[in-house]
Amino acid sequence: MIVLGLSGLPQAQKWLTDSYPNINPLDTRICQGLDSAACIVVDGKIIAAAAEERFTGIKGTGQFPQEAIAYCLQSAGVTKDEVDIIAHGFNYNAYRRFFISPADKTMFDAVYRSETVISMLEQDGWTSVKKRFRPVDHHLAHAASAFFPSGFNSALCIVADGMGETESVSIFNCHDDKLERLSSQSISSSPGICYSICTRFLGFMFNSDEYKVMGLAAYGNPEKYSAFFEKFICFDDNNGQIVIRWPQGALKSAAEGYPHAMAWLQTSTGLTPCTSSDELSNSHTDFAAALQKRFAEIFCHLTSWWLSKTGHTHLCLAGGVFLNCRVNQQISTLPAVSDMFIQPASGDDGSALGAALACLKYDYKGERLFSPYLGPSYTDEDITAILKELKYKDLSVSHTGLSNQYFESAAQAIKDDLIIAWFNGRMEFGPRALGNRSILALPSGKNIKERINRTVKFREGFRPFAPAVTDECLEQIFDVKHLTPYYYMLSTTNVREGMVGAVSGVIHTDGTARTQVVSGRFNPVFYRLLQEVSKKTGYGCVVNTSFNVKGQPLILDPRTALETFMNTSLDKLYLQGFIVCKR
Repeated sequence: MIVLGLSGLPQAQKWLTDSYPNINPLDTRICQGLDSAACIVVDGKIIAAAAEERFTGIKGTGQFPQEAIAYCLQSAGVTKDEVDIIAHGFNYNAYRRFFISPADKTMFDAVYRSETVISMLEQDGWTSVKKRFRPVDHHLAHAASAFFPSGFNSALCIVADGMGETESVSIFNCHDDKLERLSSQSISSSPGICYSICTRFLGFMFNSDEYKVMGLAAYGNPEKYSAFFEKFICFDDNNGQIVIRWPQGALKSAAEGYPHAMAWLQTSTGLTPCTSSDELSNSHTDFAAALQKRFAEIFCHLTSWWLSKTGHTHLCLAGGVFLNCRVNQQISTLPAVSDMFIQPASGDDGSALGAALACLKYDYKGERLFSPYLGPSYTDEDITAILKELKYKDLSVSHTGLSNQYFESAAQAIKDDLIIAWFNGRMEFGPRALGNRSILALPSGKNIKERINRTVKFREGFRPFAPAVTDECLEQIFDVKHLTPYYYMLSTTNVREGMVGAVSGVIHTDGTARTQVVSGRFNPVFYRLLQEVSKKTGYGCVVNTSFNVKGQPLILDPRTALETFMNTSLDKLYLQGFIVCKR
């Protein structure tokens, strides 16, 4: 059985920007179906998965994932005709009747119906598409992406994002091949949309910059706005649902930037909405802190309620909300949680994987430790050809292969407080760089956060960095439970007393760090580097941030790696056995 999974609504953003030609750039992601991706599963094994953005260079694109599909087919060594099922992570077909006006029906037909994706597949040379096409409910796809790779026989699964077809939070009772939906709550009480509107209120991009608000929140005092958010974001203990108390009409005119919601937030808090993040005041930072605090509280309440009701102790999480690492940390500390798995591609890119797995069910042959290294890789011959083509005169290149010399050189560069780029093997699936497309540095390096943010990443100074740490060093430095989210950089942890100086560059202002654990089984090449770093510094720990700059997707290939290296102040590039230096 060969299943191709797809995510995205390829016409959604185009319809939005065509309908509103003067739309504010911060509002151009107020739509569904972005972060398109493809995944292929052959005989129950995940062969490949990648987001379309990595191939096009357009961050977060929702366009038809033509390049990602081609990559998946090539990786699996199959043709279009050999694919048995084409699974798509949206199923709007039953909801056309809710689109009342002629204009709304026209939009539905252009954006939401399955025939739009079917037509694009046919234009891409696919045949007999309709009989192979399987639309999958969006939240079911997210749930499948989390439960089936988790390794759990049974678990509670919570899906939370902006919205699926008609829901914003879904609760699933998962057992063997069965995903039983226990509860769904409406879009009007979507915690994901609420967080995104507040993100936009602070001058950041809707459905894009929520992670920035999470980072900003640590600098604020939540007390000033805590009472407001406690009344605004509530929990119904009678039915186990989150309630967002927007006034009537607040969510109208969404495509125009939710002006009614913005006005209500301004009236309720006394804060003026920011037109850009450059306008942030201390009060806006306090607003972010209170929002983040309430979000963590409400999702802990939701999780505890449903774990108690179902008796589960294993927890699976998926949907864009669960890319919020601070929320995940607080959920992980709940006494009722014995183990948890968060899909590394929790955003809509992961619904391509989930749609495929939902069609397979019992046929999925998963492992306990899900590997996110599902993207393209490149040979030495590929790299050599690109180096010859680019002919950079200002570079010196030596080829050592993955030898002791290679790892010793990289570890010494890190010890010497240099900032290096590290490119190896298959690209990560999901938003986190997990040691194959990474920028690395010494966690105790001088002004390391400022140096990377200002001269390498070209991004906001309040943005934190993550540590990558060997499993042997984990408990020496961080106060953790052994949970799988740490393998995927999906949860923050607290730093142990006495270790702050050793890892100061990865500690956020609230004393936490977004930790990635690295084992020899999980990523042997990256693990070997960290072991060498440990020999030289005493700790198998480095700063690990994504190999890209602001506004750029994670690096895909050696060409982009070299171009980015040349356009930043990175000191060295370790390119899969090639050591690249600037003269």
